[in-house]
Amino acid sequence: MKSKLLIIAITSLTGLAFAAEGDKKAKKPADPAKRAEMIIKGADKDGNGTVSKEELTNSKMGKNMTEKRGAEAVGKFFTRFDKNKDGQLDKSELSSMKGKGKGDKKAK
Repeated sequence: MKSKLLIIAITSLTGLAFAAEGDKKAKKPADPAKRAEMIIKGADKDGNGTVSKEELTNSKMGKNMTEKRGAEAVGKFFTRFDKNKDGQLDKSELSSMKGKGKGDKKAK
């Protein structure tokens, strides 16, 4: 009986340790400039240092936005953050995003 309880306890603790490690990897940087750099790095396919609506739509972030918020999510995101209306999101525009990372329903 004791050995079964010990196995259950070890298994539970191991599972919690892996879950906690997974949570650490999922967190987004709190620094807006670093978050902007990550978005650009993940979506900028032509290497010009900015992200077009098409690049964002085809990126992992864009696909997640579409999956969670619907087909118009990327367009709304662009409308909100493309301050100079040039069709490209640059680091300064993306740095204006506020939010606490994973779990936010809406960046303010």
